[in-house]
Amino acid sequence: MAKFGIVGFLTAACLLCAQTSDTRLAPFEFMVGKWKGAGTGDPGAGQGAFTFLPELNGQVLVRRSFNQLASGPRHEDLMIVYLDGQAPRAIYFDSEGHTIKYSVSFPAKNTAVFESTDAPGYRLTYALEGRNLNGKFEVGGKTYLTWTTVKE
Repeated sequence: MAKFGIVGFLTAACLLCAQTSDTRLAPFEFMVGKWKGAGTGDPGAGQGAFTFLPELNGQVLVRRSFNQLASGPRHEDLMIVYLDGQAPRAIYFDSEGHTIKYSVSFPAKNTAVFESTDAPGYRLTYALEGRNLNGKFEVGGKTYLTWTTVKE
């Protein structure tokens, strides 16, 4: 009988933990999952994929990404999204040695904008359009890279 009591207690504790994960990260839900490049038909464009998954009982979101161009080195990066008080923030690291700190806003439904305050000014935008999660990376106000991904 004691075994059932322990199992019941542990089950209730797990449910309570799941319910207490931070719902302030809910605006990011449209990005959560495993995504892969939708393909452009250009064989030189390469391939890429990323995951955007909750970790630490839903307290942070972690994006792990890679992109392999047909000619060139493999790019890998890691971004952690967290809450600083009430404000969503992110920190980004990549295989070229870059570190970028972002503040995050949600200017429209299913759209997230990550903006740095450091020069030259980086801006990363994700927007869900139908089944596609489109991305755009800007440097100093100029588009550097755009991509389209689909959920795996």
